[in-house]
Amino acid sequence: MFAAGWDLGGEAWKWRRRLHDWKEELVVECVARLANVGLQVGARDKWVWRLDSSQCYSVKSAYSFLTASDVNITASFDRFIWLKSVPLKVTIFIWRLFLNRLPTKANLRHRGIIEDTQMLCPSLCGKVEDYNHLLFQCEVYGRIWHLINKWLGVESAMHGDIGIHSVQFSGLGEFSPGSRKALSIIWSSVLYTIWCDRNRRVFSNEFDSMEALVEKVKLQTFWWMKSCYVLFDVDYATRRLRPWSTFQAIS
Repeated sequence: MFAAGWDLGGEAWKWRRRLHDWKEELVVECVARLANVGLQVGARDKWVWRLDSSQCYSVKSAYSFLTASDVNITASFDRFIWLKSVPLKVTIFIWRLFLNRLPTKANLRHRGIIEDTQMLCPSLCGKVEDYNHLLFQCEVYGRIWHLINKWLGVESAMHGDIGIHSVQFSGLGEFSPGSRKALSIIWSSVLYTIWCDRNRRVFSNEFDSMEALVEKVKLQTFWWMKSCYVLFDVDYATRRLRPWSTFQAIS
């Protein structure tokens, strides 16, 4: 790897053309994973599985590590990662979010990738960016939740912690299984939309208005539901104006 230029700042990290935003994010994650890897001149590369004394991978050791994780996974975790209408990439994002594995600036600083002076939220709100702040507490992106609640016709002071927020939002209004599932889908869409806009700010210095992001959530969740649920036989205009009237089609 060293000879190939994969050391930090090496020639292998220079691209012939500008990367897309999502590829920039992958590069950041890759650098974070390699940050604690020591590259030695003249030494052969090899894979080592640190979770087993044999240094070889086993399903048992991986399962033991995951089930013994010290990450506080809430009871709502399963509900959000088994939504069949949500695309796989969004499900993976939600899974990583609950495990605090997103490359937020707080996590990148913890891994030694960035300095303390680089930890501020990309929204320019002036606060340190961790996942709870970015997605639930930021005064800039927080406007999205206000607009979504307004669209749904509910008023609620939303909590700033992922575990409580997820339960609170999915329990708004009616308590039918269909409404809970629909609200869980909307919740996932809002978070993914915020994260994508955040990445545009970081890597391209571009962003959309909060109103535009909310419209993106409305359209995105409409197509997710329509492509998955047979009984969801409504047009977008109806669903946009009366979202609750369409939730009964989600089962």
